Amino acid sequence: MPKLNWLLLAAALAGCASPPISQGGKAEIVFAQNEMIRIRWNPQLANERDMQSKAMAFCGGRRVDELDAATETSPSGIVQAKTWRCQTFSGNGGGM
Repeated sequence: MPKLNWLLLAAALAGCASPPISQGGKAEIVFAQNEMIRIRWNPQLANERDMQSKAMAFCGGRRVDELDAATETSPSGIVQAKTWRCQTFSGNGGGM
């Protein structure tokens, strides 16, 4: 299972492996640590649903709660930014 989490994280980060927003890229991860992730993206090139999917991948497939949202101006134009926190696992630990 831990290997799957690393695979999901790698896929999420690879999806954002484009030039920074300021250089015309689609999205960039500002930070990702301690169950929180902040992503900035160009709303003309990407949508919020895709960015939320990247946040969920960072969280190992768990749902996320939005903590902060902002609209910023960068050299490449208007940029959306959001911070998400991973929801706690709601399982009961009972197994099968």
